[in-house]
Amino acid sequence: MRRRQFVRCVGVVGAGALTGCLGDDSGTGETPTDQSADGPTVTDTQFTVTGRASGTQVSDATISFEDERIVVEGTIWGANGCKTAELVDAAYDGDADELTVAVAVTDREGAGGGCTQAIVEIDYRAVVTVDGGLPGSVTVTHDHGDGPSAVATVTL
Repeated sequence: MRRRQFVRCVGVVGAGALTGCLGDDSGTGETPTDQSADGPTVTDTQFTVTGRASGTQVSDATISFEDERIVVEGTIWGANGCKTAELVDAAYDGDADELTVAVAVTDREGAGGGCTQAIVEIDYRAVVTVDGGLPGSVTVTHDHGDGPSAVATVTL
């Protein structure tokens, strides 16, 4: 429990350091979460595709913390030019003290049938706001259509 107290104190000291706006292709909303009585609650999520380009099967992510926000910047690959990425879930597991941020490849709305047949790298930024302190660990998963797999984990 001392770790949570420390993390909360550090978060208070750095409060207000960053504010900003994400791009137009964002999904924003409240995400329900499983939690323990003293664990964090997910209060908001934001997701933006920040870039798309032909590439290879890159699947990676970095996780950082800004006050009571968890920021994930990553790249997921899609099988062709008709693919994009979306935030599937941001859920806290109180028993494991872990937040899982799940990103998946989906069909791009309005892409039509004339898509490039090359692999695309899709860059994204996900921001998960929590209340009640930071989780003990954060894991990011990617799903390319064959089930989710962990691509990054950070333990506090």
